[in-house]
Amino acid sequence: VSHDAGGDREVMATSQCIGPSGTLMKVPLKSDGDVLRPGDSTDIPIRIRTSGGGRQEFYMLFRYELHDEDGQSPPTTPRFRWLRKMLNVPVYPSLTMTASLQPSTWNKDEHILSIEMTNYRSDRQSQLDINMDKVCIASRYYKAKALESQVVSDSDERQPVQIGWQERMTMHYLIFPVEASEAKYRLSQCCYFGGDNPDTAATSDDSLTDFVCLENAHERFKSAIKAHTEEMARIAAEQENEGQPRHVSQIRRAKSALKNTESENIEDAADNLPHHPTSIASLCPKKATEGINLICAWSTNGSANDERVHGQHHLRQLAVRPRRKSKGCPLMVTARHKSHVSHNFAIGPLHAEIEVTISNRLVEADVTFEFAVERQPGFEFIGAESFKWTLGGGEELVVPLTVDIPRSGVYNLQSLRLTVQREDVEVPYYFPWQWLVKVSDL
Repeated sequence: VSHDAGGDREVMATSQCIGPSGTLMKVPLKSDGDVLRPGDSTDIPIRIRTSGGGRQEFYMLFRYELHDEDGQSPPTTPRFRWLRKMLNVPVYPSLTMTASLQPSTWNKDEHILSIEMTNYRSDRQSQLDINMDKVCIASRYYKAKALESQVVSDSDERQPVQIGWQERMTMHYLIFPVEASEAKYRLSQCCYFGGDNPDTAATSDDSLTDFVCLENAHERFKSAIKAHTEEMARIAAEQENEGQPRHVSQIRRAKSALKNTESENIEDAADNLPHHPTSIASLCPKKATEGINLICAWSTNGSANDERVHGQHHLRQLAVRPRRKSKGCPLMVTARHKSHVSHNFAIGPLHAEIEVTISNRLVEADVTFEFAVERQPGFEFIGAESFKWTLGGGEELVVPLTVDIPRSGVYNLQSLRLTVQREDVEVPYYFPWQWLVKVSDL
């Protein structure tokens, strides 16, 4: 199931935020004119997301203004007042979630997302199960769907999936790109387990991305503050050393900063629709084509004396296809060959054909590498066993090879080594896959 956000909602602020920090919000008063009159009171529910455990202090600072009934000209002195409130919030372990993305060996444009969730609840002595409600992907350029036959049920109706105490569950999903003409924000509800009615759940699809949007805005705000502080310190240091020749490293840093600024300005100009820093458009900008945001909603079973607890975990900006850098191998390798071959070895050895396809996972960067085939005692390769090549962003190379097999048996043809040039260092990569072929004698 995929839900598309409307244009207005996509650029609006999340949780009535004001400013770029993601921590300053307007209090939604239900009274007439947003005025709290003498004797009035209002209840405002707040959802809190924490990190870590133990007792944590939740600090709130309220600013309010004295209401002017007469509506006369504003006074000369400010009528603002401040109120501080601090609460101790006990945070218990609940659920841990990790995710990994691997390129699909079947289709170069598809990826396999594996999500691992473990139940570590310790807030009570019994009934520690956790119900998985939803797993969603927020992205503009990718959609997701769950691989089939992962959850087995005796009935046709969707049953809630429970994770027992200290149990671990792993789910796998297929991530695939959308057409360029359909590049708009969508929330792919790739798995709804049936724990709640999606229309009446405590965490609806409209508010499912609130926390990840606020975290994204706050991280960008902190990065901007840090960059500004470093820039001010650099300017102050240059003013102190004014009149002295600049070091080579200072000239290089200045040129690098200028290039980064120009690149950011060009990318921002392409996204000409104004949006709030805490909006969905800021979380999934049009210029970012390599990342997805993973959101997992869960709940616990309530009882007569215990309320039901709803929680949410998320992972932000998981790189599907990196743009310029990759922590792992930037190349993807696949092979096409027959899995079963029959041959009469009385007339000579078998010559089996195999095609090795090497794809550059980086979108905007070239990769220079050395292709090499390790020699094996049971068979030999015929063809280009070693060479150097450079692949542009998103390009691929097909290498045809012939395998000389002298006798019947089961052979693993995967003996490939790719050495990637990373700046001034050569990094070799070996792959754990098996390219098996069964050879029978006639």
